[in-house]
Amino acid sequence: MRTEDIKADLLRKAGGTLTAPEAARMLGTDVVTLQELAAEEAIIALPLPGGTAYPACQLEISGMVTGLSEALRSMPIRSPWMRLEWLLSGDPALGGAAPIEALRRGNVTEVIQLARLHGAG
Repeated sequence: MRTEDIKADLLRKAGGTLTAPEAARMLGTDVVTLQELAAEEAIIALPLPGGTAYPACQLEISGMVTGLSEALRSMPIRSPWMRLEWLLSGDPALGGAAPIEALRRGNVTEVIQLARLHGAG
């Protein structure tokens, strides 16, 4: 699979992307704060040809998926595309569920532990 195809598949699995104003609105904040969260690696921000985009799967109507920021901050991997792939891929340690699904079910501790190990030497 070509890199472009892999990225397109990830974006599809993520439910598409949001612009910075859309993501900020869902978080109940402003674009500057959203960009600060991205710089702190507390939210996934993808570099795309038209600018930065935010995968929709990491946000809910009430804001950020609970535990996601903590998991992302714990992860040694820094590539936003690799982080998104991890977030959306089933993991045997989570009974085959993807970390984003496990977070939505409230398995925050387990996901944070996995995040710490993902990509670690």
